Amino acid sequence: MHSFDVLFSTLAALAASVGATPLNSRQAASWPDPEACTGNCTYVHDPSVIRRSDGTWFRFSTLGNIAIATAPSLTGPWTYEGAMLPDGSSIDVIAGQGLWAPDVSLLDGTYYAYYAVSSSGIQTSDIGVATSSSADVGTWTDHGSIGIPKSSAYNLIDPNFFQQCDTCQNYFSFGSAWQMIYQTELNTDWTSWSGETPSQLAYNGSGSTFEEGSFQFWWPVDGTDYYYLFFSSGACCNTPPNLAPAGDEYKIMVCRSTSPTGPFTDEAGNNCQTGNGGTLVLGSHGSNVYAPGGQGVIVDPDSGLIALYYHYVNPTIGYNFDQFLFGFNYLDFSSGWPVVTS
Repeated sequence: MHSFDVLFSTLAALAASVGATPLNSRQAASWPDPEACTGNCTYVHDPSVIRRSDGTWFRFSTLGNIAIATAPSLTGPWTYEGAMLPDGSSIDVIAGQGLWAPDVSLLDGTYYAYYAVSSSGIQTSDIGVATSSSADVGTWTDHGSIGIPKSSAYNLIDPNFFQQCDTCQNYFSFGSAWQMIYQTELNTDWTSWSGETPSQLAYNGSGSTFEEGSFQFWWPVDGTDYYYLFFSSGACCNTPPNLAPAGDEYKIMVCRSTSPTGPFTDEAGNNCQTGNGGTLVLGSHGSNVYAPGGQGVIVDPDSGLIALYYHYVNPTIGYNFDQFLFGFNYLDFSSGWPVVTS
């Protein structure tokens, strides 16, 4: 979710302004509620958020052939505009398939939206890409599969494109369940796989949970470039009476490295590929926030702050798919680790 012509300088300036005073360890009791959201804030899964140069915010999300909503600010009011690909994808995976987990970047003046084609429980998913010059509904061209080979080791869902600057090497992460999160590269056309063999970035071998929805984010602290790997861990979408045991539901985790390819470790020093590592960023809390996940991170130029956005359940509203909500909070990186703040 990066516009590299402007974002790199913005990030660097913001990073320089952040103090280096460590924060206390995060605690569930200290997590604030999501920031205000007005307008179309429900039926949102796996959101991807980007801000156009004219100040219009776009939110892309799972279902409805990738739903697009727009707003004048991150808080809204959000307006549903329509489907990104109203006729679906040219990729044919399985009858009844859905388009999931979009990831949108602005690259050299063109918007690229990576998306998964899948159905619940299958491992024959695929990842495609569509492009647009404006991000508006009705302007998207589908290019079909980016060509990453299928494998028994991983599942081709939850794409994430990462490139620190417009001349830097790109990295492309994906994956869920099975052997979890992998990384490869795309060609410089950004629509096709480079042929670089996917390598594992993060894995939980405990057998009690799984990891998915990776999102890479660069942020320098005290002169050191850190590459953060955010991901969702746990059970996403259970409904009563079949909720996951407390603590096993969806939550947002992070690992970091001084290289975009890892190795990634958590705050306690555990390796996130070989040691079940992962530091908790945001989990269920209070009576109104349950199972946050499907996250991304963006610098909000309107406020000058870094925003963590995600979907979540408000149990007082309901657990059904059409009741999932869009939420976001701000992050403080001054300790070297992202901490949710008001």
